Amino acid sequence: MGLIHALQGAASPALDAIMLGITQLGSEQAYVVLLVVAFVAVDAERGRSLALTLLAGYYANQLLKAAFFTQRPFQIDPSVARSAAAVATAPGSGFPSGHAQGTATFWALAAAYARRGWFTALAVTVVALVSLSRLYLGVHLPVDVVGGLAVGLATVGVSLYLQRRGVAPGRAATVVLGLLTPLALHLLAPTEDSGLLLGSFAAFAVGPELVRHRTSGPVAGRAALAALALALAFGALLGSSALLPEAVKRSALGSFARYLVIGGVGTVLVPWLGRALRLTPAPLAAAARGGTAA
Repeated sequence: MGLIHALQGAASPALDAIMLGITQLGSEQAYVVLLVVAFVAVDAERGRSLALTLLAGYYANQLLKAAFFTQRPFQIDPSVARSAAAVATAPGSGFPSGHAQGTATFWALAAAYARRGWFTALAVTVVALVSLSRLYLGVHLPVDVVGGLAVGLATVGVSLYLQRRGVAPGRAATVVLGLLTPLALHLLAPTEDSGLLLGSFAAFAVGPELVRHRTSGPVAGRAALAALALALAFGALLGSSALLPEAVKRSALGSFARYLVIGGVGTVLVPWLGRALRLTPAPLAAAARGGTAA
């Protein structure tokens, strides 16, 4: 708690607002935007890998939280909670920090793909600031943050190792395993958000096998498709929240299916629309038949 008290020695309403804004960089909404843009507009293959790695890591994080079930700083000393808004970003138990882990996972893997000095510096800065914000806001102990960073980097290491080993089943096996494995985990070892995490994981595992997406087209087309994808993804999220009965959203199969469909909007419908609207290149096979280079 000493480090938290030391950081809060510089506390002010302005700094509270800044730190709360920084901590939102590790929120669910931020990752929806980052993953959609990465998959739709930057690099479909690596965007898919980012999504699968991040979602698998978050599921592991929830299993670890349930196993350790540690208190958060504001539960030990309520005076360290900077605001109700800060506490609202911290459901569940403390160890390991989901914000620190998710930020380390996404930005470390993205930096490994980008291999640009400026991007690596940006990634380190974002990870450091989000981790610091969790301490300042009084929602995590230092051990929670260090544990989250360690798990996040370990997750990235495993992901890169599997990619370098070329561990990938065939297309049919990917579709079957990509759907049934996360569904089985959700039913047998459910967590608070396993429907969201594993349903979305299944969408990124299966969707790109059903409709191939390429991001080698003009920047304007990719940007337009990314904007469309974000509108459709958030529309599906908000629409399903408003229209589906609570009993369906809370049921095991219903929650999984909901996020499988929402994820499918980004991984199946959007790539199809990109081709139909000619915002993205034709599939390789079609391009080859037409005699044009990819």
